[in-house]
Amino acid sequence: MSIDICRIAIFFDGTYFSKVSNYYLYQHDRKSRISIKGLHEFILHEVSKNEGVDARRCQIVDSCYFRGKLSAHQAKDKNKLHSERVFEDVLLRADVSIFQQLLSTRPDGSFEEKGIDVLLALEAYEMASLKKYDVCVLVTGDGDFIPLVKKLNTLGSRVMLIGWDFSYVRDGKNNKTQVSKALFDRVNYPIQMHIEI
Repeated sequence: MSIDICRIAIFFDGTYFSKVSNYYLYQHDRKSRISIKGLHEFILHEVSKNEGVDARRCQIVDSCYFRGKLSAHQAKDKNKLHSERVFEDVLLRADVSIFQQLLSTRPDGSFEEKGIDVLLALEAYEMASLKKYDVCVLVTGDGDFIPLVKKLNTLGSRVMLIGWDFSYVRDGKNNKTQVSKALFDRVNYPIQMHIEI
């Protein structure tokens, strides 16, 4: 492949990534969170390998994290204000741009994330249109992103999927996270991280 730089953009589905990170901290033998910088390095290596480009010519030009957010008052009431700020610091130190929308409150008082996946898809498509990424990396497992993958391919961007499948029992409840098979089959470079780690 004869190119100057392989331009890479990473788009995190924040709720999905949070579940994965919590799994590695609380359930997995590692007992530690996923390193954002370490994941970036892994992505650079995988893109280099899949694109047939020297790793020095692969550059992450954008990395974006999308997630619903509690209001300041709600976060303070739930004693989460400090932990949210600490995580935002981690993202900023890793040069990740943060895209957030306030969570909606259900009638029962619980919280619901609305529209953040749409925001991720719109931003990814617009940024890829304007910046002409060679590879867009989706960190998600949600099959709702298949139309985004098709649109990114139309723009000439290859799509790498970083996904995890795992299950565990916590507090007597079965928990499972699985990448959509349809999404896995649709992307150019699917990577099953539970196998890699």
